[in-house]
Amino acid sequence: MEETIAEKALRILREVPEDEWITDMYTDGKSRCCAIGHYTRLTSDNPNDYSNTNCREKELSLREVTGAFINKVHSESANIACVNNYPYINGYTEPVIKHRVIHLLEDMVAAGY
Repeated sequence: MEETIAEKALRILREVPEDEWITDMYTDGKSRCCAIGHYTRLTSDNPNDYSNTNCREKELSLREVTGAFINKVHSESANIACVNNYPYINGYTEPVIKHRVIHLLEDMVAAGY
């Protein structure tokens, strides 16, 4: 059975150290990215390239599926970028960026997303 987007993102993002996460931009160009930046970079042809071009979201599938989940389960208009950037999205309030993103993805996988 093929992995869902949430399962793939969870598998990939779990491996990224806590200190390599940032808010409000895809990448710092050196060693840190947001959730979407890490996911895009690590699924690219060059996972060691932290450039904005390589880390910038090329398709909206991760953002869309997380948005659909949050809207359906929490009745809130948000997505993985919001969870990454702000610690107040319903249910995902951990102070550490990685913890709230992983929490979201674990909830999604448990719900079959």
